[in-house]
Amino acid sequence: MKKQIYFLSLATVALLAGNACKKEKGEPVNAYAGKYSLISETNINITTGHSDTYTNVVSPCISDNQTNLKGDGTWTAAYVGAEDCYVSRTDNSYTIIGQKGASASGSWVQSGNRIKFTLSNKSVSYGVVSNVGGKVQLTFKDTSQYFISTSVLMKQ
Repeated sequence: MKKQIYFLSLATVALLAGNACKKEKGEPVNAYAGKYSLISETNINITTGHSDTYTNVVSPCISDNQTNLKGDGTWTAAYVGAEDCYVSRTDNSYTIIGQKGASASGSWVQSGNRIKFTLSNKSVSYGVVSNVGGKVQLTFKDTSQYFISTSVLMKQ
């Protein structure tokens, strides 16, 4: 009888110890989790066919558009620049890619190289993850009534 109790006690301790180890490790972190910065944006006017591309090389403030994909399936995005990011200005118009204090959040789910982003207001956007020159890039392509916009973010 003592041997059975000893064996059950030993098995219980081993089971609890195994569970404790699992909890310490936590959930596995997704390979795409991390901080991303905007490196380029292209906007094509559907009506005229005119295309504009803005890059962080020409307009460094673009990189102040940052997105953080968390391992728990949530994400946050914010423009962290001290001032709005004007990428072009003419006498009659201007283009801003990043407004001071702008932010968003939601959840994300990966399926292969596609990521589905759901904003807290329940709207959905899709991105494609790729490896370019050893760096992880996230590309969004959105279509509105007037524009097709392609945004490329690079993992930091």
